[in-house]
Amino acid sequence: MSVERKPSWATPRAHRRFLLDIRIVARAKESYHGRTKDISQGGLGATIAGDIKLGDVIELEFQVSENTEPMKLQAEVRYRKGFQYGFKFLHAKEQQLELIRKATYPLVPAP
Repeated sequence: MSVERKPSWATPRAHRRFLLDIRIVARAKESYHGRTKDISQGGLGATIAGDIKLGDVIELEFQVSENTEPMKLQAEVRYRKGFQYGFKFLHAKEQQLELIRKATYPLVPAP
């Protein structure tokens, strides 16, 4: 009898992820619209109908709170499976990270 094992990531995540479903615009060679799935201080997961390559550095634009201006962050594509993407934030400012922390405080942690 064999036991199925779930694959484990070689390196644990640096930041806790939280479920968040908001609009997002990804600007690469073209602009693509989508929705986030989860977010952390280090990056976010999103569903985007577009063709963005692994390793590409793009601009993400999203609004974590109705009371703030949309955030624009550079991010690297670290994961892709179909239209599911994982982005790592690059050069995020402390003010941007603080807005993400405040917005995620009441949210449900992602599995």
